[in-house]
Amino acid sequence: MAIAEMSVMTVIGLDTDKNAILEGLQRTNSVQIKTSGEYDLKRNVAAGVAEEETKIMRVENALGVLYNAVSSLDKEERPSVQADGFAVSRDEFFSCEKKESELLYIVEDIEKLDAKRTEIAAASAKISAEIKAFAPYLGMSEPFGFYSDTKSAIVRLGTMPKDRAAKFIAEAEEAGICSEIVIARQSESVVAAVARLGDKKTLEELLSKAAFRACAFSGETTARAETERLEKELAALKDEDERIKKEIVEHSAFAKELKVFSDYLGFVCEKARAEEAFGVTETAFLLEAFVPTDRCASVEEAVKKISPSAFTEFRKVPRDEFAPTLNRNGKVAENFEVVTNMYSAPAYGALDPNAVMSFFFSLFMGVIMADVGYGLLMLVGGLVFASKKRRGTGIYRMAKVFAVGGAFAIAFGAVFDGFFGFQLFHKILGEGYSAFYAEHLDQIYANSSLAGINVPSILMWCLALGTAQIGVGLVLKALQSFSRGKVAEGLFGGVVWAITMFSLIGWVFCLVEDIRPIDSYFMYVTAGSAIVGILTAGVGEKGAAKITKPFASAYGIINYVSDILSYARLYGLMLSGAQIASIFTNTLAIGLLFPKGAIGIAFGVILIVVGNVFNLAINLLGAYIHDARLQYVEFYGKFYEGDGELFTPFGSSLKHGYFENR
Repeated sequence: MAIAEMSVMTVIGLDTDKNAILEGLQRTNSVQIKTSGEYDLKRNVAAGVAEEETKIMRVENALGVLYNAVSSLDKEERPSVQADGFAVSRDEFFSCEKKESELLYIVEDIEKLDAKRTEIAAASAKISAEIKAFAPYLGMSEPFGFYSDTKSAIVRLGTMPKDRAAKFIAEAEEAGICSEIVIARQSESVVAAVARLGDKKTLEELLSKAAFRACAFSGETTARAETERLEKELAALKDEDERIKKEIVEHSAFAKELKVFSDYLGFVCEKARAEEAFGVTETAFLLEAFVPTDRCASVEEAVKKISPSAFTEFRKVPRDEFAPTLNRNGKVAENFEVVTNMYSAPAYGALDPNAVMSFFFSLFMGVIMADVGYGLLMLVGGLVFASKKRRGTGIYRMAKVFAVGGAFAIAFGAVFDGFFGFQLFHKILGEGYSAFYAEHLDQIYANSSLAGINVPSILMWCLALGTAQIGVGLVLKALQSFSRGKVAEGLFGGVVWAITMFSLIGWVFCLVEDIRPIDSYFMYVTAGSAIVGILTAGVGEKGAAKITKPFASAYGIINYVSDILSYARLYGLMLSGAQIASIFTNTLAIGLLFPKGAIGIAFGVILIVVGNVFNLAINLLGAYIHDARLQYVEFYGKFYEGDGELFTPFGSSLKHGYFENR
């Protein structure tokens, strides 16, 4: 539960060593370059970024062509192609510099093959269009030249809509023009018309009126002959396309190398952009970078190993200055950083809440789900899903979050006797357990009396858990203030109100259980600490705020009440999920399983599976959203300082792979 201390590293080296030093810093995975703004030096204007970006685009396009070619094959014919998310060593990564010309040659070869396929596609499209144009005339036995003009007559051959052909024939006959339907098709007809030269205008008017489209073909050939010729050409082009596609597929063996190369080119671009932040002279350069303080020695060693003459200096960054945030949490809590970062990363000088938040987040998810069966699916499903993803990615961490929540769901499911909505312990342990459950654990019928009002006991426990979390948030606020030397603020703004929250829990518990006279002691502590918190709210303020702040603090009690009541959603979500599961399992499915024979059993099993899968999906979505809201608003609202910038090591952002040793 800590945010790593950062130092600013200053490196001054010879310009000839710059590239080697940058690659060495990348290998440490511990450096984030920053702008050297404190020195009066000219800026280095990096060149070649556009050229490298063009190379990246070419490599990515080549990979796209390769994947499209492979995916177009039948599954049994597809070769194995390296998927994203593979491990790559730094030696393999930097070897791309020496293999650049070789890899670009592979890219160029794929580009040429793809260009040929593009030409073939264009030619095929042209031929297909010609075949389509010949289609209406396939039934004609005469060549197109048969319908040519003569010295004394004009001849027209073409197509018109079928519903207009008959009318055209009739009107042409009235005008003394000879015409016939050569071919009658489903939607259009092929029509031939012959008229004397003097009737040309009349014929043209009748044809235009009938939406006539003149035949574009001539010569001593038929539509069928031309179509057969074109189909042979099209088949040849298709064969050629298949041959070229197989040539492209043969390059699949280079997919991993091309992906590593693309990532390397991305690093080259990043390095060039980083150089724009350097200060430079004629022969030297100056760079500044953020480095975790505990990594300063190893980073300095890496620089000295490359360039013994380079000057290095480290200055620790005070917590009240800006620095990127690097969280340091345990193996479980680090997965919950993804939840916090969706809201806002913690500021460098703030408190890292993830260790504490991870417990409450998992606890509340367990309360909401509260079913052994659902918890097992969450636990096993989350672990299996995470095993298929690269460690440290957001989706990997989210899967682990749900797996941990599943463990808590199993525990609460055992408490509330839920197994896919079926109450297993009730059947095994008998009437004695059932009576105990009904009195103390039943979500609906187990009630507690508070000031003469019956309230569901589980609702009271949910509100108590929420009050406890708010109290812990106030303790964290106090610790954060103490770390900054603000003792009064931490004491009166944090500790006093935390005591109010915890004593409130004790007071309500004693009232419900009628424990006297201890309830009076808790009442006095609750009221007294609240009064002290209100009266001391102006401590540390200046001017009129010393007087107005206590009034605002008194009004703020309403906010505390509202925050506590927000945790009633835990009870509502748990109750709704349990009732829906019970309806699917006990009411609907069980009614089908036994009285209705084999068909009833089949439908009952289907109903149990489908119903519980639906309920699990809806509950998981609701659990995550509402659980996150409680953390972001009710918990983080008491102490959290976000708007941090996550520490991103120089050259660590790869698109396709990841480094073996991070």
